[in-house]
Amino acid sequence: MQKELSPEFTHLVDWTVSTLGRVIQREAGKKSFDRIEKIRRYVKSKKGGSLQGLLSLKKDLARLSPDERFKIAHAFALMLELINACEAAYRIHRLMAELPAESSLKHTPGRIIHVLTAHPTESRNPSAVFYFKIIQELLVRHLESPEAIHEEELFKNISIVWKTPLSKQRKPSVMDEAQYIYSMALHEDIIDLYVRQRRENMPFYIRTWVGGDKDGHPGVDETTMLGSLELSRASISAWLMKCFDEIILELTPISGSSLEGRERIAALVSDTRKLKALLRDLKKIRVNDSKRVHGFKERCQALEKSFIKNFGSSSEQISSITEALKVFPGLVVPLELREDSALVHEALEASTQKYNISRMMNLLGQLSPTHDPRFYVRGFVLSQTESAKDIMAGTKLVEKYVGKAKLPVVPLFESSHSLKNSVSIVEEFLKEKKTQDMVRKRWGGQFEVMLGYSDSMKENGSFPSRYLIYSAISNLETVIKRKKITPIFFHGSGGSVERGGGSIQEQTAWWPASALATVKMTIQGEVIYRNYTSRELLLRHLDLLAEARDARNAKPSPVQKRGTHKALVGLADFVQNQYQTILKDPDFLQLIEHATPYSFLKDVRLGSRPSKRQGAVQIKNLRAIPWVLCWTQTRAHFPSWWGVGRYWQTLSAGEKRNLKKSLQESAVFGSYVKVLGFTLAKIELDVFSMYLHGSKLDRNVVEKFDRLFREEYKLCLKFVHEITGKQSLLWYRPWLETSIALRSPLIHPLNILQMVALDTKDVRLLRETVSGVASGMLTTG
Repeated sequence: MQKELSPEFTHLVDWTVSTLGRVIQREAGKKSFDRIEKIRRYVKSKKGGSLQGLLSLKKDLARLSPDERFKIAHAFALMLELINACEAAYRIHRLMAELPAESSLKHTPGRIIHVLTAHPTESRNPSAVFYFKIIQELLVRHLESPEAIHEEELFKNISIVWKTPLSKQRKPSVMDEAQYIYSMALHEDIIDLYVRQRRENMPFYIRTWVGGDKDGHPGVDETTMLGSLELSRASISAWLMKCFDEIILELTPISGSSLEGRERIAALVSDTRKLKALLRDLKKIRVNDSKRVHGFKERCQALEKSFIKNFGSSSEQISSITEALKVFPGLVVPLELREDSALVHEALEASTQKYNISRMMNLLGQLSPTHDPRFYVRGFVLSQTESAKDIMAGTKLVEKYVGKAKLPVVPLFESSHSLKNSVSIVEEFLKEKKTQDMVRKRWGGQFEVMLGYSDSMKENGSFPSRYLIYSAISNLETVIKRKKITPIFFHGSGGSVERGGGSIQEQTAWWPASALATVKMTIQGEVIYRNYTSRELLLRHLDLLAEARDARNAKPSPVQKRGTHKALVGLADFVQNQYQTILKDPDFLQLIEHATPYSFLKDVRLGSRPSKRQGAVQIKNLRAIPWVLCWTQTRAHFPSWWGVGRYWQTLSAGEKRNLKKSLQESAVFGSYVKVLGFTLAKIELDVFSMYLHGSKLDRNVVEKFDRLFREEYKLCLKFVHEITGKQSLLWYRPWLETSIALRSPLIHPLNILQMVALDTKDVRLLRETVSGVASGMLTTG
């Protein structure tokens, strides 16, 4: 397998980073450039990556002025983001050569659904994102035509991003987040892809949380709900307008050989212009919007029939419109509503609409009183579902405001308790024939369940969380199918491996067939950018998911043997206990507060949603995404690996053989070990130790956790090497090991400057370092 990076790619990186160096010399002066270059060479040396070397560099950087420190942080942040742009451009270049131009590989039919959300995992400034997209496109062009001169254009765009902070400078609103999502996911090239997938019987849909996710978000209400719908309609309408203009352009040269022919053409042009007028009138979403949209779609169908009558076939553009109206039947990106189950009960009992979720439901009922409300909202997700009564309360709230339980209610199982009890909860909800009939008639014969990776991981640790979810899905699939109902599994995973992310192969390896027949998953923050900036990247993502479905249909997952289950339960229970034990240590809470960016999360301005709940420093008050951010930023990745090495040490030789056997027999365990190797390869304990030693923690506490982390890390390395029989942590993807090794030292100066920012309360510098580290680690939280 390839270990070295492609010369074509390394040349692209050298060219791009060298251009950044020329920009820095011009904009910041030779003295600043020389300092930055000296730091770059130092951190790549053996001494520069050690704890003492990092602390020594910290002393030097602390002596500089705030402006000088910011320039250094900005330079390294841009360097890492430019490397990301080179990687994306190289992938696009390869995909353009490898993938068919117009038709994807033929796959087993199935649906793919992305639920998009921007908060709070995109730390970058939207202006910077805009120009990095331009740079990425330029790099693709350069790879396609290396003989062309692109020097001046690259220099100009890097000069612009040098003058633009990488980090957000103000807290985004819900509408800012919606605008960001739709600028990516409703770009005309991407809408073309939705149409193409429909034509090829491989439907791909998008939904969004933004404007509908009320759970824990004080800024979400019926106004943001309507605002998000109107923003997506504006983008979809612009694409439709372009299609109508092309239809008129197509008809204009056709004069016809007779008066009758000219009149028919004039009538088609007139009908198309009337459709444009109708579309403009639909810009504002009002009461009974569904009726107006339905009328518009009928007129589109009539236009297509007229084309067929006059020309014997439909126009390419009308055909595209027809398919687009199937992808977006409400002319909007449908929302997913979400609220905490306890508040749903309260809203149901309230005599007035004092709860936001009640007013949001009421608005939905007003928008679509006579048509399918799922054109606007696909489901009502209940956080913290702990009983069948919670699901029933959600159903009754829908009935109260929307009518006849037209909107599917989706239980979200995220705690250890709810995941373990998910089967009995669903069984109780579906036990009555009346409820089963409702699901079949009102919900399309599908019962959807959402699995919460982030909160499950925060509570239990990475492997226990994965195994809890794996066990829940396996059993839920059986129970739901027994009722002659189709299960739909909604994977609430994030971009980082700590939150269920990672490669498509590792994510889907252990999913049951029903989870691959309809793939529904959250796509968040920077992952939206990585997938949606290019049609080729998004198509490859879809093909990987379809390939996973093909593989599962060709070879069903083997039933897990009792011995394997026992071995993995033993591992999960031990790791969960070790993980929860350290969380209860008061000293550990002090570590989180003083040796990570936790205390400054409110200043980072990641998203519109609060990064933590009110109150003292407690795990339950910290949201899952910022929890992961603390460990990603400090390079420790604590939730993914804690306790695994210690468990391996406790096993006898026979028990180790059994666990090795489980590695071959269990897809969920095999995928976890790969993810674990990837995580361990990214960990920099000397960087984490720098945060400890630079904090205000008692020296005994510093030494205690420094020792514990290093001991557990060493044991975990031993576990991966011995259970896989491989010396490399990334034996299955060697080039990635090389990439991490080259990238990792370039993140060190940002960690050092982040420590200085925490010491000096330099919020501007803190924001830039958070975004820079996130760029280097390819994940915010």
